[in-house]
Amino acid sequence: MQQIVIPPISEDLARVVERVEHIRGLDADLCERLTRSVAQLWGHAGALCSDDDRASFDRILVRITPEASVDTRLFLSDRLAAVVEPPRGILLVLARDVVEVARPVLENSPALTDADLVEIARSRGAAHMEVIAERRDLSIRVTDVLVLRGDDAVRRVVAGNGGARLSDKGFTRLGLQACNDHVVETRLVRRDDLPDMIVHFLIERGSPEARSELAKRARHALDGDRLGYSALSIRATEDGWLDPYDFVQAAGVLSRLDELRHHLDSFVRKLAQTERFPEIVHVLAAATGLPLDTMKHVMVGLDTEPFVVAARAIGLKVETVGELLATGPWLHRLDARARAAAEAAFHALPTQEARRRLDAWIAAGPRPS
Repeated sequence: MQQIVIPPISEDLARVVERVEHIRGLDADLCERLTRSVAQLWGHAGALCSDDDRASFDRILVRITPEASVDTRLFLSDRLAAVVEPPRGILLVLARDVVEVARPVLENSPALTDADLVEIARSRGAAHMEVIAERRDLSIRVTDVLVLRGDDAVRRVVAGNGGARLSDKGFTRLGLQACNDHVVETRLVRRDDLPDMIVHFLIERGSPEARSELAKRARHALDGDRLGYSALSIRATEDGWLDPYDFVQAAGVLSRLDELRHHLDSFVRKLAQTERFPEIVHVLAAATGLPLDTMKHVMVGLDTEPFVVAARAIGLKVETVGELLATGPWLHRLDARARAAAEAAFHALPTQEARRRLDAWIAAGPRPS
C-alpha cells in the first residue's frame, strides 16, 4: 500500500491550527507575532497551497488576528488586498474591522463580491461605505445601497467615481443632493453617463455654472439636434438593463433582413410580440443605419424621442410602435403616460422631417466620447 506523504507545510499548519483552536485565552503577544509570521508565510506559499492548506491558513488567521494590534491587522490587510484568491474568512473579518484596517481590502480586493460589499455597507455604516465608494468598479447593486443608505459624504464620493455604475434612482438621489451641494453638482455634470432626465433636471434647477456646462455639452452634440444629443454611446446606467440580453447570438437575425425589407413593419412587430428584444435592436440599427450601440441606447433610454424619429423615418406603423414601447427594458422603465406621449409624438411627426433628422445625424457621425 502506497504511503501518503504530507508536505511539511501541511504538517506545520495542522499543528498551529490545533494549538490556536484549543487555547481559550490566547496571549496577545503570541497573536501579534504569529499573525505577522503567518501573513509572511502566506505571501511566499499561498499561491501554491492546496485547498486544505488554504483552509488551515484561514482558520489560524481568523482565530488570532482579532487579538493582534491595529498595526498588525493593517499589515495583514495590506498583504491580502491585491490577492485574487485570499483566505476568505479572514478577508471578511478584515473588511468588517475598524475602517483603518478595512480600507486596503474594501478599496482594492478583487475577492469581495457585490453581496459582500452590500452586507458590509449595511452593517458597518458610513465610514466603510465611503471607502467602498472609492473602488475602481462598482455595480448598480452596490451603488444603490451607497447612495440610498449612505450620508452626504458617501454620495459625494460615488458621484465623483467614474467607475461607479448608477441606476436611475441612484442618479435621482444624487440630483436632489446636487441642488444644495456644489461638490455633487460639479461631479455629476462631469460624468459621461449622466441620463437625460438628470441633465434636464440640472438645467432647470442647477447653478448657473452647471447650466452653462450642460449647455456646452448640448451644443457639442450635432448643432442641437435632439436625436444627436440623445443617441449617445451606451451609458453605464443603462448598460445594466441590457445585461440579460445576448446581442451576439441575436445578430443571426440580420441574415433574413434583405428578404424582409418590404415587410419590415410586420417583421418587427412579430419580434416584439415574441419578446425578442436583442433581435429588434439589430434590425432597427440595420434599417436606420445607426450604430448598434447607439440603437441600444435609443431602445433603453427614458427619452423616447430618438426612437420616435427613427421609427417614423423607416416607416413603422403606430401599432408596431406601441408594441415596441412595451418591449425589453421599456416594459419596466416606461409608464403608461410616457408610452402615450411617445405615440402622440409619433403621430405628430411628418415622415419627411423624421428622415431629414435621421439622415443629418448619420451624416454627422456619432458623438465623440
